[in-house]
Amino acid sequence: MNWTPSAKLVGVAVGLVVGLLFVLVGWRIVLILLGFAIGGFLVGMWLDSRDDIKRRLRSVTRRLFGP
Repeated sequence: MNWTPSAKLVGVAVGLVVGLLFVLVGWRIVLILLGFAIGGFLVGMWLDSRDDIKRRLRSVTRRLFGP
C-alpha cells in the first residue's frame, strides 16, 4: 500500500498529540518540549543552508561511525 500523508493529516495528528500532552502532563512541559522542537528545527534549517558545515558534519560522522 503506497500512501503519502497530506499536510492536513499531519497537522491533525500533531494537534492531537499536543492536545493529549496538555491534558496528561501539563502545559508547562508541553511548552518546554515545543521550545526544544522549534529550537532544533531552526538549528537544522541553519545547518542545512550552509554547505561548508554540512561537509564538516559529514566528515565527522564518517570518522566516528565508519565509512
